[in-house]
Amino acid sequence: MELRHLRYFVAVAEELHFTRAARRLHIGQPPLSQQIQALEAELGVALFRRHQRKVELTAAGQQLLPRARQILADSASAVNAVRRAAEGEIGELRIGFTSSLPLTPILHHSLQQYRQSFPDVKLTLRELFTAAQFDALENRQLDLGFVRFNGPAPGTLIRVAELHRDRLLAVVPHRHPLAAAAGIYLNRLAGENLIGYPRDSGAGLRDVIRQLARQNGLELNVVQEAGEAITQIGLAAAGVGIAILPSPLECVQLPAVRYVPLLDDDAYLAIGLATRHDEDSPLVANFLASVRD
Repeated sequence: MELRHLRYFVAVAEELHFTRAARRLHIGQPPLSQQIQALEAELGVALFRRHQRKVELTAAGQQLLPRARQILADSASAVNAVRRAAEGEIGELRIGFTSSLPLTPILHHSLQQYRQSFPDVKLTLRELFTAAQFDALENRQLDLGFVRFNGPAPGTLIRVAELHRDRLLAVVPHRHPLAAAAGIYLNRLAGENLIGYPRDSGAGLRDVIRQLARQNGLELNVVQEAGEAITQIGLAAAGVGIAILPSPLECVQLPAVRYVPLLDDDAYLAIGLATRHDEDSPLVANFLASVRD
């Protein structure tokens, strides 16, 4: 049973007149009659009672009509869904982000812009450290990720487009001698007790700080590790040591800490948008275009 046969049947059933139905379908009346006869032969039942001046649905035709309408509607809906998916207007987009990204305008502006343009796309958001986002992208568990990463993309499967750079700040206990400084260079932190991310955290900031220290010939003294930036700020407030965090964290205002910018040229943490090199999803393409806009 072909869709065109059902379209012809519905037209005749609604018009109850072969000539009017043929005119509506933009075909001749004889070919329409032949197609209806072919459908009846395939089903093995009469769908219409044909009188000299009148056409009526049989009981079988009455049963077929609502089902034919539903099949045609489902077919049109499927075609529409397929086309919208091909244009990236529906589907699911899986996005990763690091913990400090919600404190920046980049993430919420990007999401708001995209939601306005593509309201029917489901956004699945996951908070992950940068290294975990790279792994998830390679394993196709994420479609794109807002990462904290300075330098070239890791390996050949991932590419990172830099969006913004945030200055690094020393989070200093308010009674510390450095708390009153307008800015300092990293070498001023030599010998200070520092708070940092654990080795296995996957935080891109840890690698940036280590690289900065190597460039300056410094051996930093990390006395306390914490996997969350908020925890590091709280520990700095308690006098445990000095943390180094990107500038968006300055919005966390505690009376017992001061935020002092690092003045070194490379003392920044970039925000990048990571995708796979072989990515061909229209969902991703639309999101990237939205971010560029």
